[in-house]
Amino acid sequence: MSVTDVGGDKRIFLRKASGLIRTAGLTDTFIYNLGVVSIGLGVGSMLYYGPAFYPQGNLVWGCIIAGVAMAMISFGFITWTITLPRSGGIYVFGSRILPPALALTMSLVEITAWLFYCAIAAYWIVILALAPMFAGLNLLTGNETFLTISKTMLEPWATFLIGAAILLLSQVVLSYGMRFYLTLNKWVFILAMASTVFLIVVLAMSTREQFVANLNELVGPSLGVPDAYNAIIASGKEKGWGEAGFDLWQTMLMSNWPFLPLIGAAFSIAIGGEIKSVQRSQTVGMLGAVFVATLAFVITVWLAYRVFGFEFLGTAVFNTLTANGGLTTPTDPSIALLTGILTKSPLITVLTSLGLALWMWMWIPAMHTFGVRAVVAWAFDQVAPAPLATISEKYHTPIVAITVTTIVNLIFMALFVFTPWFSKIVILIEAAVLAWSVVLAAGMFFPYLRPELYEKSPIAGKTIFGLPIMTVACFLGFIAAQFYFWTLYFDPNAAGHDPTQVTIVAGVFVLGFAFYYIMKMIRRSQGIDVTLAFKEIPIE
Repeated sequence: MSVTDVGGDKRIFLRKASGLIRTAGLTDTFIYNLGVVSIGLGVGSMLYYGPAFYPQGNLVWGCIIAGVAMAMISFGFITWTITLPRSGGIYVFGSRILPPALALTMSLVEITAWLFYCAIAAYWIVILALAPMFAGLNLLTGNETFLTISKTMLEPWATFLIGAAILLLSQVVLSYGMRFYLTLNKWVFILAMASTVFLIVVLAMSTREQFVANLNELVGPSLGVPDAYNAIIASGKEKGWGEAGFDLWQTMLMSNWPFLPLIGAAFSIAIGGEIKSVQRSQTVGMLGAVFVATLAFVITVWLAYRVFGFEFLGTAVFNTLTANGGLTTPTDPSIALLTGILTKSPLITVLTSLGLALWMWMWIPAMHTFGVRAVVAWAFDQVAPAPLATISEKYHTPIVAITVTTIVNLIFMALFVFTPWFSKIVILIEAAVLAWSVVLAAGMFFPYLRPELYEKSPIAGKTIFGLPIMTVACFLGFIAAQFYFWTLYFDPNAAGHDPTQVTIVAGVFVLGFAFYYIMKMIRRSQGIDVTLAFKEIPIE
């Protein structure tokens, strides 16, 4: 970037190219989004929390509701990223129509959530995949060494060190450039998707009777009951789980859990400037990820209900999470453990657990990339320190931004493992959904308020009911985003509005505004008016 005096007025002239190159095709974009959805993690989390907290919810319908809503949100972002095909997420969109301070703040809120979830994914690889895998192997083989390994992994320092190593691996992968990352991502995706197909096949070929018999044989002796399956259900109901049934509101709240992973279907807005054939790739990449993930969710949930039973899934996890003294499995009743019990196979336990770990891994570099591209976009607009925009000529990757965000990831990992401040971890996604809804709302008016930019878009002439397609798409996306902001807000099991957590989120908002105005003053002292950058389409 350079500053030139034109008629006594200091103006910013943006470089023609950022150094980032268009490397992602349609398949890359689809895999990138579906990887952030993380089908395995989505299935694992919704089967874990859904039946436990919402005994009268219908998770199959919850998946469908969430899928429709995410398709609406994706539709809105598709029009945004076609109009402004640049990397940087919602900052690129918001900064061209919203007050710049607000746009930067919304972006900071968003990437704070995504970088925090890089740390959460690393944590979950240990807690929900690796440790349960070794505990399951102990249950199936009787080898106490496996149990020792599992317990050691769950020690805070061990969890932190393993998670930190995973986060540092993400830095290494991203440092070698998008081509390397996208190629690796394809292979990880193939293995992760194979594990999901394998899980579906195993469930489809199994029966409730088979699971009950194996559970009673393997778990019954440790619980001191011959019929462990029904004893766990009875214990859960006695401790307050409730009776299964159908309630529309509980179904709406239950849909929060499939919606949370489905958010990943729109993550390719982070790399819009690095995608070839943007209109086709982003459309298929986002909507295709929503459809495939929703279909996989519905099939797997239905089969899991058929094999394990809704009441068993609900009561086993309810007793575990509430620590009410009720009967449950020896270790967390995750999908990996239950599948191991179902098959009595150590090999299947390992394959299921590693498949889940691979899905979780796909979160990490993708969310990391989102944060990196946002801070790079800030730096190009001069509202962040210039070194953050440094692009490696060899690998075409922003190595400084990657390093800085990795440090942030490690800090979040430590805060999550060693402090109680982030117990309601989903509240950060709630804040990010709010930020998305603000940008989608602004998109409704973009064709009218910034016609000089919108008319350059390939969708400028397309209308629905006489309105610009972007206006309609962003309206639908705004409605869906607002719906899930409020369902998350009123759901204490998913996010809620705990005062301590809300204070943390409010602090991020305050930090965003403060950061913008500090940078604006610094640039002004250098003779630079940063607001001029927001009048142009960002550099490519």
